[in-house]
Amino acid sequence: MRTALITGGAGYLGSHLAKALKKAGYKTICFDIKAPRNMIYWDRAILGDIRDLILERPFKSETIDVVFHLAGRIEVGESVEHPELFWDVNVGGTTNLLQLMREYNVRNIVYSSTAGLYRSAGTDLSEKDDIAENNPYANSKYAAECAIRNSTMNHIIFRFFNLAGADPDGEMGERHNPETHLIPVMFENLNNFVINGSDYRTPDGTCIRDYVHVSDVADAHVAAADYMQTRMANQPTLFNLGTGKGHSVLEVIQTATEELGISIVGNIGQKREGDPPRLVAIIDLAKKHLKFKPKHDLKSILRTAYAWHGKN
Repeated sequence: MRTALITGGAGYLGSHLAKALKKAGYKTICFDIKAPRNMIYWDRAILGDIRDLILERPFKSETIDVVFHLAGRIEVGESVEHPELFWDVNVGGTTNLLQLMREYNVRNIVYSSTAGLYRSAGTDLSEKDDIAENNPYANSKYAAECAIRNSTMNHIIFRFFNLAGADPDGEMGERHNPETHLIPVMFENLNNFVINGSDYRTPDGTCIRDYVHVSDVADAHVAAADYMQTRMANQPTLFNLGTGKGHSVLEVIQTATEELGISIVGNIGQKREGDPPRLVAIIDLAKKHLKFKPKHDLKSILRTAYAWHGKN
């Protein structure tokens, strides 16, 4: 049985990843500042901050085969107000983790980065496209990527587009505090949903994003752990994870009303600083090397998210 350490395991992706890893036969260890809500998919949970010495505890007591590094700050708006916090957690926490991996001879790491570091373009984005200083959050994620590449660890870096949806079995879903992601915010504010800007350079003026189901992303992480063991020297280590299809905020609202039969009252608000107009993935590398084929489209994402929010 292989053992996986998941930093940030109690969070949105971490919960779904634990379920996917248990199905694949892994022993799972959660490291997070908060306890997982459901221990059924965890063998062990350790409470702590990735910047602190307590992170050494799982390395001392377990033989870890792969680390899935999900822990970090994610709120774009807050990163503009408090950039030093994002550099401390996202970069400092990553270097602390890498030092412990080296000390305990743990060589395999899968890192959750972001498509938010790309320079927004009118075309879909590949892993070779330019990055930009869009906001401190994205900058800190890119710096953590560089630290991992420079570490010589056996690694896979995923640049996520917009994770969304909920576990199809209804066991877990998206819940951040504060919540800033479009789909959960929309469902939490059906009668007074604020659209952040309507004058972007897009066909309808609202931001376009590539929404990818969290369970599809979790499955890609499991595939990445296997891929690292057989990867040839010339094969890629950086992958986009999306669907290859973009949807504007207004399109998401329209699809939700049609698919779910609900009414959503949207009001135009201010732009959020640091939001690029359009981010849509090219996922050819993930398809080729990880056999990544998203099972869920936008309708499925909305159905699973709405069902989970309705129960929670």
